[in-house]
Amino acid sequence: MLGAERALMFDKGFRPSSTEGHVAVVRFLQATLGTEASEKMTMVMNSMRKKRHRIVYEEMDIVSEEEVQRMVKWTEEFVETISNLIHRKKSHDGNSA
Repeated sequence: MLGAERALMFDKGFRPSSTEGHVAVVRFLQATLGTEASEKMTMVMNSMRKKRHRIVYEEMDIVSEEEVQRMVKWTEEFVETISNLIHRKKSHDGNSA
């Protein structure tokens, strides 16, 4: 997800700062996607980030297979949305996708 978010930033001519990169990306998405979409994205991304931290540094087996499947589906939808935004811009600019 972070890769897709950063790709959209780069496509729009922005670069996240090296410090607080995640925060910069979230703020950018709030400005780009609007409040409702960015709030959902922020909630899901923050939840995934916290779980990842717990899995890597604290405990294993805290994520169910069902939860993983939901997150994969949501991530695929999110990446597709970002990809469509980038490709739509290019088609409007007259560039090939």
